[in-house]
Amino acid sequence: MTTVQDHAFRCRLILGALLLQASFSTDRRQALGMAAAIAPILARDGNRARRGRRLAPYLETYNTNPAMAGPLLGALGRLEERANGGDEAAGREAERLRRALEAPLAARGDSLLWSALRPATVLLGALLAWGVGLPGIALFLILYNVVHLGIRAGGVYWGYAHPDRITALLRTSWPRHAVPLLRKASAGVLLLLAGFLLLPGSSWGTGGACLIAAGAAWGRGRWSFAHGGLVAGGAIMFGLILALLFGRSGT
Repeated sequence: MTTVQDHAFRCRLILGALLLQASFSTDRRQALGMAAAIAPILARDGNRARRGRRLAPYLETYNTNPAMAGPLLGALGRLEERANGGDEAAGREAERLRRALEAPLAARGDSLLWSALRPATVLLGALLAWGVGLPGIALFLILYNVVHLGIRAGGVYWGYAHPDRITALLRTSWPRHAVPLLRKASAGVLLLLAGFLLLPGSSWGTGGACLIAAGAAWGRGRWSFAHGGLVAGGAIMFGLILALLFGRSGT
């Protein structure tokens, strides 16, 4: 049965998940954010020396997809609570999961959110913004954040309730189907945008369309999903800015 205290711990973990990269550094990456999120739970360990030993691993270099860290933080929080109650095996399992899931969750989150969902929603929002203005931007923010925050914040609740099933996230099939579908949708929207930008009398629009095509090709090249998606997104947005600023004027 879920208690008020459980909800309080989950809310703290959600805040920690949202602020995970607030103290991001080049040497420890997200380690300070992870430690800050878990520290309130470890603080309930009455033995100060043991509390310090348990917190130390969280200060080691750590880096994963920030959204996918939500379910992981939920599971770690629950396991550390069990360790507070004397379950040493739960403490060892928390450390094992933290290390074992770092790279797989990063790969899954980067592929789904950064190289598929974000470009698709940005392009859809840009296409609508071309015709209706600000509602297109609002649609992008809503569509992306419903999924992103659902995983990041809602995932904390799921991980806290099911710490023994956290590895099941890597076996779910829907992301494997969603990623190619989103990429195909992005390619279709790219073609529509390129068509708009290539309308007669828009020399800057032509340049913008070329940047869009270059970004799409580069993002689908041999680079990793994360880097390819970021390069593609940068080229796409730069092309759109050029087109919006100068395309309609025909200068």
